[in-house]
Amino acid sequence: MPPLTPISRAWHCPQCRTFTTLSRRLAIGPEHPRYIEVPEPPQQTTPYRPFIKGRLPVPRDVFNGAKGADRANDTEIANATPLPKREPQHSRGSREEWRQKMSAARRTNLREGLRGLRARKTRVENAVAEGRHRRAQEHAIEVNRPERDDERFTTPSHGLDLQKLLHGPLEDPTREARLLQKARNTTLHASAARANRMDQIHNLYTHARTFIVSPSQLDTHLDAEFGTPEQPARFGAGGSILSFDEGGLGGARSNSMWANGKPESVQDMLDRANQREGSKAVGGQQGFAGVNQERVRRIAERLTGGKMEGARD
Repeated sequence: MPPLTPISRAWHCPQCRTFTTLSRRLAIGPEHPRYIEVPEPPQQTTPYRPFIKGRLPVPRDVFNGAKGADRANDTEIANATPLPKREPQHSRGSREEWRQKMSAARRTNLREGLRGLRARKTRVENAVAEGRHRRAQEHAIEVNRPERDDERFTTPSHGLDLQKLLHGPLEDPTREARLLQKARNTTLHASAARANRMDQIHNLYTHARTFIVSPSQLDTHLDAEFGTPEQPARFGAGGSILSFDEGGLGGARSNSMWANGKPESVQDMLDRANQREGSKAVGGQQGFAGVNQERVRRIAERLTGGKMEGARD
């Protein structure tokens, strides 16, 4: 075959570049699964378990026959490998001598194999029994060991018998006394609620005389609190505060509901309740007198069992 000329070879553009980021696979073709590189994790999750050649199959149980006889005892071994009844007569190096040697080797291998299988089975059974016994002892030790201090100090104590909680009623020696106490508490609560309701009804009855039940009474109370259009309530007792009109801001004289003075402040109420002197000596004395009067009224209501006029509640 003549050598290829430069014209017959495949022409490649030296300035053209391949549109790929992968290295060229020259050793494999496009039909190969490894032609396109797929990124793989550094550690595969599937364990690698290659097939090990030469693995032995599961041996047969040669110790128990079809009828339950042990095939590995001396009697079964002697019956399976009987000796020749007569002394063999053969010439040296003959075929008969070779056959006798092979028969003796088979008998020896069968005896040693059965005894070896028996020894191996006994050794495995003893190891399994010893491991089972050791694990049973370790389990018994773990079950019967005392509770550790960290578990004893951190475990919440409940004091419940779980067996009785799951399979039977729990013992409750104080059940009767607890039920009686709950019944007494229920009776006392009902009595207190009934007494409170009766007290509220009595207060409602005593205060009903001051209720506004007609339009005329409403007009009377509105006139008393806010004044009439002819005589409206103003700042101060005589309306001495200047109006917006007099101050140059425009508007009519300002009406006010505070015609009888400044209302009581929260501090004055606290001083009167705590029996402290207020900013004004006269006001403090009046506050103490009001507190004492309220106490006397409550004592009289408790002694007489009725309500007195002038109650604040």
